[in-house]
Amino acid sequence: MRPDRAHRGFTLVELLVVIAIIGILIGLLLPAVQAVRAAARRLQCSNNLKQLGLGILNYETAHRVFPSGEIHGTNRDQGYQGWNGKDHCNWDGQVGIWMNLIFPHIEQKAAHDKLEFGVWPQYASQNNREVMQQQFAEFLCPSDSYTGLTTNWGAGGAENRARICHYYAVNGSVEGSNLAHSDGTTSYSHCNAHNGLFFNDSRIAMRDVLDGTSHTALLCESWGRIWPDHAAPTNPPPGYPAYESSRGMNLHTAVYFDWTPNSNHTNPWKANSFHAGGVHVAFADGSVHFVTDTIELAVFKAIATRAGEEVIDAGQLGW
Repeated sequence: MRPDRAHRGFTLVELLVVIAIIGILIGLLLPAVQAVRAAARRLQCSNNLKQLGLGILNYETAHRVFPSGEIHGTNRDQGYQGWNGKDHCNWDGQVGIWMNLIFPHIEQKAAHDKLEFGVWPQYASQNNREVMQQQFAEFLCPSDSYTGLTTNWGAGGAENRARICHYYAVNGSVEGSNLAHSDGTTSYSHCNAHNGLFFNDSRIAMRDVLDGTSHTALLCESWGRIWPDHAAPTNPPPGYPAYESSRGMNLHTAVYFDWTPNSNHTNPWKANSFHAGGVHVAFADGSVHFVTDTIELAVFKAIATRAGEEVIDAGQLGW
């Protein structure tokens, strides 16, 4: 007969060593997993912008102009009682922004057909409110956990809250524009014409893109709000407002390149993203590039204009 073999288990020291090794492996693995997930979210975000950019270009092909940044109209001509002497500038009367107009070109024709563009104010229509508050994956960055509604705006109160969006039309290089519309009118800042491809009641054609389509921005990422969790803190940092303000499907999804990416969070319409190091930008040639935070402000402003005649080389752009 063979002698019985002694059986022994792990000692306490050996068990602790194994646990420590497992902990180290998990510690090494988690950052890698997080990095892969972040890369996947960036890829999805870039793809969203690619599809929206192609939708805009298809709209331009069909209508021979880029979609208007926002539809406001000359309110006195439309007989709207709320006209305040500022043409192209009646926020409560506006319905329809660039993303509504490209719905048929991004497989959202049903949403487009549901909109009642002639209803004033726009939120008086139940159909309009439903579309304004509908969640469209194409307009949401997967790196942002907040996909809720915006803050109230104007006389409509809670009725005109809309779904937040993360991809904004590039209006130009200056937020405080004083450019006149083609009819010669000016109002103020956001309501005026701009030097980019979009603004209130804009009708920019491809022939107007004198800087070249590969150097002219269409769309850019934006937080769409001031505070990441969509709620202002009790004691905000100096220079930041003690309130939240956000924009979405019904109003002012416009971005201005007057600050470099991720350098200004004091209002909803700056170039900001939830990706480290920069923002995705869609261009008028259909391409999408990741513009880093370190881009020179003059170059960033230059790609926001359609006919600024700036000289830009690939090295300045960083791709």
